[in-house]
Amino acid sequence: MKVSEITAKYKAQIGREQILIEEAKNEKGETLYIFTSIKAVNLPNGEKWKPKDDDAKALDRNNITEGFKKNFRKAMQLL
Repeated sequence: MKVSEITAKYKAQIGREQILIEEAKNEKGETLYIFTSIKAVNLPNGEKWKPKDDDAKALDRNNITEGFKKNFRKAMQLL
C-alpha cells in the first residue's frame, strides 16, 4: 500500500503525550489515519530530529468527521 497524499494534519495532547495525526489517502482513494508520537530523537551526529508538526492544526473534536472520531477513539484506547 502506498500513500498518495496527506489531506490533513492535526496535533493532540493526550496526557503527557503529544500525538500527530495525519489523514492520508492511498492509491485506491481509501482514507488512512497515521498516528505518530511526537518525540525528539538524538541522531548519531549529535543533532536532534522530530517529526515535522509546524503545519499541523490543533485537533478540534467538534469539527472532525465521524470516521475520524471512530478511529481516534480506537487508537486512544490502545495508548
